[in-house]
Amino acid sequence: MATYDIESLKNDLPNAKDLAQYVYDKVGLSLDFIGKPKDEQYQVARNALEGKKVPQEYFTEVNPYLDKKELIPVDELKAIPPRSKDLPEEESHTHVFVATNMPHPIDPQSDRKVQIRFRKYDNGAITFQVSGPTEQIAIGERINKFGVKVPERYGWIDPRTEEILMKRADGTFTEKGRGLYAYCAGEKGGGIWPLIDKETLNMISRNITNPWK
Repeated sequence: MATYDIESLKNDLPNAKDLAQYVYDKVGLSLDFIGKPKDEQYQVARNALEGKKVPQEYFTEVNPYLDKKELIPVDELKAIPPRSKDLPEEESHTHVFVATNMPHPIDPQSDRKVQIRFRKYDNGAITFQVSGPTEQIAIGERINKFGVKVPERYGWIDPRTEEILMKRADGTFTEKGRGLYAYCAGEKGGGIWPLIDKETLNMISRNITNPWK
């Protein structure tokens, strides 16, 4: 393997960006030299070029040719609120049903669909939680340094929710629960309500197999 002279590296590669790009071209390592002591930068670069050990703090996942000013920012996904203390204990659920082709709560008339997890508890309460999917979308528009139109930033269509009460223990529905129940029980929802409220399914099964009981 070739050997390198530190003074020559300093003369040929006078700044951290040039040094990082040279190391990347030669040995394929992405190193961050910015803000490090000058003499140390060149010693580390020589070590990398000669296949010797490089301190861990110099490694980075950022390509040295990437212009950070041209990076398109990405919004953070929203945090899911904590589970309400008013819900039944998590361990007390008796049945879980996952519906995978439900109307999107943000755009219910679109082709977008969401996955909803229904939980039934031993006191009869039923909850629902939209678990996704999330979808990244482009927001705004600008011209980059190459004259190409690019988004100003990326955001998210994020339908995810915390676990929400749908049917109370006394059998009544919450405001959000009424509409969801009507959909799941109706033709548009494929009549999946008996698969959610498991006791209803058992009752229907008994009635079909033994109408006299």
